[in-house]
Amino acid sequence: MKGKIGSFDFDSALLYSVAEATDTSDAINMTALQRSLALSTPDAYNPFSGGCSATPSIGDCSPASQSTIDAIRFRLKRKDRTTLTLGDFKLSNANLIALPAGGLGIALGVEARHESQEDIRDPNLNGSITFTDAVTGDRNISNVAAVSPTPSTKGSRNVFSAFGELAIPVVSPEMGIPLVRRIDVQLAGRYEHYSDFGDVAKPKIAAAWDLVNGVRLRGSYSKGFRAPNLEQVNTVQYSRLGSNTDYYRCEADLRAGRIATYSACARGISYSIFVSGNQDLKPENSTSYSLGTVLEPKFLPRRFGKLTLTADFWSIKQVGIVGQFGPQNALVLDYLLRLQGSSNPNVVRAAATADDTPLFTGTGLAPAGAVTQINDQFTNLLPQTVQGVDLALIYNVRTPIGKFDFNVNGARLTKFSRDTPPGVQALFDARAAGQINAATPLTDATNLIKDRGRPKWRVTGSLTWSLSQFQLGAFANYISPVNDTNFLDTQGNPFMVEGTTTFNLYAQYRLKGGAVNDTRFRVGARNIFDKQPPITADGYLGSLYVPYGRYWYLSIGKRF
Repeated sequence: MKGKIGSFDFDSALLYSVAEATDTSDAINMTALQRSLALSTPDAYNPFSGGCSATPSIGDCSPASQSTIDAIRFRLKRKDRTTLTLGDFKLSNANLIALPAGGLGIALGVEARHESQEDIRDPNLNGSITFTDAVTGDRNISNVAAVSPTPSTKGSRNVFSAFGELAIPVVSPEMGIPLVRRIDVQLAGRYEHYSDFGDVAKPKIAAAWDLVNGVRLRGSYSKGFRAPNLEQVNTVQYSRLGSNTDYYRCEADLRAGRIATYSACARGISYSIFVSGNQDLKPENSTSYSLGTVLEPKFLPRRFGKLTLTADFWSIKQVGIVGQFGPQNALVLDYLLRLQGSSNPNVVRAAATADDTPLFTGTGLAPAGAVTQINDQFTNLLPQTVQGVDLALIYNVRTPIGKFDFNVNGARLTKFSRDTPPGVQALFDARAAGQINAATPLTDATNLIKDRGRPKWRVTGSLTWSLSQFQLGAFANYISPVNDTNFLDTQGNPFMVEGTTTFNLYAQYRLKGGAVNDTRFRVGARNIFDKQPPITADGYLGSLYVPYGRYWYLSIGKRF
């Protein structure tokens, strides 16, 4: 509903939204598989088939029967559902009261919403139907081959919010103040109450100062927040498979002389990572500010077009970022604590066996069994600071052969760093003090520029030509090189992922007159040079690239 109440415009709405998804895939029932393996009839599943001695690369010469396969295979299902119920009411008045420089604008509003989330896993995966080994009697929550147990989760919250905003003209051109053609100020604030973690209130202030016509300085300061999502808050402990290095056993190998250097250690291990939600999570908070300028040279004759140049420096500091301590840091902490006579309780090891004891003989280290499990939890981490500079050039000109629009935007990342949590800093201090080996890897987040999905430069440019009903457009996107920190050379240096530029083109024709007026036909090609994403250790960086080659498209649109 929209309308007027006195001198105020009002806007109110009610909304209900639901989104559902069902994911279905083939899977193997562990109970049925073990039952089939135990059969003494031809229907038994033979795990040793799968190749042909004469033609090993061509299929299976003795495949299981379809009835055998059907007896152990089933359709694994996962159902997700989210809902949003929302109601709001907003008031605004562009001229609440008259000020010397113009009308004072005001906007007010309140909002209430209910959010819910459900992630329902298959009964064979969420603990409803478990697997019990008929031979050993061991029980596993997952009854699905090669799939870690995952519980179903659900949660909901209610949120009430209110906001207010003032648009304040301070100086106008008519006031004739030297070097102050115009000053406008924006003051705003927002309050939110969450039923699961409490209250949040954040302010914002922004100002624009026109020194003369065509020269503007602008700046803003604000505080923000992001609430932890319902899954991070409500998740029951789930597990995933992980792999890393047992740094404590590396120390034993080094002391025993089995390796010449610590970095030559090959104690790779596999384990289960158990991650749980955290009902005590707080929102991520941020403080940001920006300073910039806008230049529109007025000395250029009108026939030469319009040029706009902008430059803005921005900074964002975030605290309480939701994350995890990480399995690598947990293993290094276990290494340090075992050297000191204790251990990390979040690194679960099996009891040392007769096979384990010889590894530690003569090293002065207490024997330790194999790592079987690492426990972790979502938690609020220490601050992160991100800074950068945004540059833009916009040029528009009309000529006898058509209108040209040219835009270039560049974003330069100047800082991206995270403070080191006390637990991790203690590991850095221990490494510096020689308490653990100097080659022990640790997560260093003090400078993350060029680290995988954080390129130093991103630049885009577009050129559009329009004449009557025709339009041609070109677009270019450049991403500067980054480092793949998942792939290191023997000196510990990351692999450099080359920078990439892609280009798009399109042509458009717009109809005029009658029922088809303003109908537009566009044909175009994206990634016209068919450039593939640069390769990394694990494929490509999905945060920067999409795995699409050149493709054509046709679109038809009409404006009513």
